Amino acid sequence: MKVLLTGGGTGGHIFPALSLWRHLAARIQGAEFLYVGTERGLESRLVPEAGLPFVAVHAAGLRRELSLDAVRTFAATYRGYRESLRIVRAFRPDVAVGTGGFVALPVMYAASKLGVPSVIWEGNARPGLTNQLLMRRVDAVAVCFPESESQFAGARRVVLTGNPRASEVASVSTADKRRAMDAYRILRGQRVVLIVFGSRGSETANRVAAEMLPRFADRPDWRLLFVTGERHFEAIRDQVGPLPRNVTIHPFISDMPSLLPHVDVIVSRAGSSTLAEICALGVASILVPSPYVTANHQEENAMQLARAGAARVVREADLTPDRLWEEIRSLLESDLSDMRERARTFGRPDAVHRLGDLVLEVAGKGSR
Repeated sequence: MKVLLTGGGTGGHIFPALSLWRHLAARIQGAEFLYVGTERGLESRLVPEAGLPFVAVHAAGLRRELSLDAVRTFAATYRGYRESLRIVRAFRPDVAVGTGGFVALPVMYAASKLGVPSVIWEGNARPGLTNQLLMRRVDAVAVCFPESESQFAGARRVVLTGNPRASEVASVSTADKRRAMDAYRILRGQRVVLIVFGSRGSETANRVAAEMLPRFADRPDWRLLFVTGERHFEAIRDQVGPLPRNVTIHPFISDMPSLLPHVDVIVSRAGSSTLAEICALGVASILVPSPYVTANHQEENAMQLARAGAARVVREADLTPDRLWEEIRSLLESDLSDMRERARTFGRPDAVHRLGDLVLEVAGKGSR
């Protein structure tokens, strides 16, 4: 069996695809896989590092308005579509799976044009433009929120699967957890705070968090890991100067599933993969939705949890060092069990199995 995967730009599109790949590779002996992304997205580094064959095509972020940039976007997307046609013809997949991001549009459109059975996966409560454009061309749409099903009224089939990343964090081995504890210098009895504003980080939110770091010097019983994103790491390191002994900053953490079981409170964006990981483990969270994403979908994701008492939400415009410290302090000095249990109600630890079942079912419809 051959499976073509595509999706890119941010970890929210890439990590679920990698989780699905690992699941299907373990499940189907002799299966072949190919990941199609762009050279500019994080997938160009993360996918080869994971050991999955990778090829790149041209693509560009979609524009909703008529402009010169929109013309350039169309030209890049069409070029990527022509490249994708060649790749699909050469690889001859039994099924194609898209996990979002603008690269998925030309790749999945080419797969559909060539009659390849196909599935798209949507991680957010409000679907992205790419998946909205693709829903009528694929055999099935997989979603993570029940509320998303009505957004795909024109699709042939919509299935609630959840985010496959949830399955990965829920099944981390004890040995991997121990390694993470040693690697990140977490002492027994310490309460752990993780700050990470998406796979690429955030200049604005990072600056606020950096100003708050010295306050941890007075709480040696707490441990703070601050993930800046690679492009912001040097600037933040220069800004903070000497750090308290219980604080470290990191450009990126690739073994997040192994670290998260140790985390008491996470301060993060509200991307779909992050929320899946948080909910699968029942981690208490302070969510700072990115205001820069299309249709403000992260705030909609975050409010799903906040309304259920499963998270706190702070808009980036309201984020200050004092506010952030107070939110962290009040959670760490309280009983987190209720918030953790409420978060778990959103978790779907069997999500990768659900999605894998759907992909195999769709592939069976057109296997050759």
